[in-house]
Amino acid sequence: MRLRLLLSFLSCSLAMHAQFAPEAALLTVEAMQSDFSYLRGKLETTHPGMYKRRTREQMSSILDSVFNSIRTPLTRRDFYKKIAFTVSETRCEHSYSNPGDGYESMVKKWQMLPFQLFFPEGNPFVVVNGTTDQSIEPGDEVLSINGKTTDSIRQAIYPYLPADGFIRSAKDHYLSSLNFNVAYNQFIEEATTYSVVIRKKDGRVIEREFTNGLDFGSINKNALANPVNRPVLEASRRGDRLRKQPFRLDFEKNHPVAIMTVRTFSADKKTFRKKIDGFFAEISKKQPSDLVIDLSYNGGGEEELAAWLMSYLVDTPTRFMKREYLIDITDSTLAMTNIPAEIQRNKYAYIDSMKDGISTAKISELAMELKVMERQINGYRGRVWIYANGGTASAASTFCAVAKSNGRAVIVGEETAGSFSGGGTVIGLDLTLPHSGIRTHTSMVYQEFATSGQDPTRGVQPDIIYRPVYAELIGQNREWIELILSERAKKIPGR
Repeated sequence: MRLRLLLSFLSCSLAMHAQFAPEAALLTVEAMQSDFSYLRGKLETTHPGMYKRRTREQMSSILDSVFNSIRTPLTRRDFYKKIAFTVSETRCEHSYSNPGDGYESMVKKWQMLPFQLFFPEGNPFVVVNGTTDQSIEPGDEVLSINGKTTDSIRQAIYPYLPADGFIRSAKDHYLSSLNFNVAYNQFIEEATTYSVVIRKKDGRVIEREFTNGLDFGSINKNALANPVNRPVLEASRRGDRLRKQPFRLDFEKNHPVAIMTVRTFSADKKTFRKKIDGFFAEISKKQPSDLVIDLSYNGGGEEELAAWLMSYLVDTPTRFMKREYLIDITDSTLAMTNIPAEIQRNKYAYIDSMKDGISTAKISELAMELKVMERQINGYRGRVWIYANGGTASAASTFCAVAKSNGRAVIVGEETAGSFSGGGTVIGLDLTLPHSGIRTHTSMVYQEFATSGQDPTRGVQPDIIYRPVYAELIGQNREWIELILSERAKKIPGR
């Protein structure tokens, strides 16, 4: 489990939900309607996934509803909720809103819930206690906050968080950090006191109220000093050591099983290929009957590298990606995006002219995932297992989707964060709304994966469900491995 100290979550919160400057002035109805219409127009003409999860009529109804709700002057904070909701409704994990400048200084002064939580299927539980109170320990369930059940709070925050399709695991993964505390402040209430109802691990229910030490600095200081957090801090240090090795290959001592860990596909391409080539050369020598690929918490990266890894698992020429395309390639629009400069300078070397409303990407050094995957010399032909969860996103999720679609792996864990059928990319349109200063990043490129056989609006569904409990999060990260070994034993003839 990737346990981290609270301090590391500040930058994550800033990346996804930067906050506006603290201004008391209200935005006029006309200004907000103008900003919203500007954003809507760009979404409808540039976002190729706009109508992938809902019909055009359904999306129009949603957007009309938001526009019609702008009837009175609002603070930037309240208007931001409408923009965050609108962008979230694109159902694209690579589209998000960023309300503007001034956030870093503000968030450090916010009065925040002084606990880091982990969100499983049921009630969230405490991972880090950021107070001096030692009666609340990591692993205790949080039943309510300021009179609201934690599930109702989670459901109220969900609509503002970006995710592919109708995937919930990605949102729970995102909230399992200080991001929940920030989102509570942004979308629920600006609290100065927190009353929490806790169910202890022994079943006792206690209630505590916190009014002091709620700024970020105090929470972080208390978290490091409170002795109840010692097991978590030790687990975090173990995780830090493992994170220094994003690519690993291990062999089980008592089973003919190889375990390959791939924490990211965002890496130097030559280095990645060399590492993976070496792994499979070693696997070819030892000939394990089973290969486990750990893609948990792999946030993605280059689809090309995910395709390279997949090429070691296929027997025949296989497609990884059907196609990639844009719906607006005008120079003025491309100038507002983060598309690589070489594409903007010579776009038709990389994409086709518009035809039937789309411009399709060509196979190039920037889109090698479009090539047909050929069988590798040291390719693996044995049984494959993939461990994935709500942190398995983007290219890592695509890998899971292609593996499952081709019947090449058993997926263990949770639903992935990326869609089974296709989705947007990090290449997108960067806007600053003229009147409010709110910023948005919305995907410009849509990828259709070479997959079939599952709900296209959901992530890759696990064949075997595994959701860690607190004791497993701070353990040796072996429980999911033991589960796979147990399932593997059932498939061995004579067992």
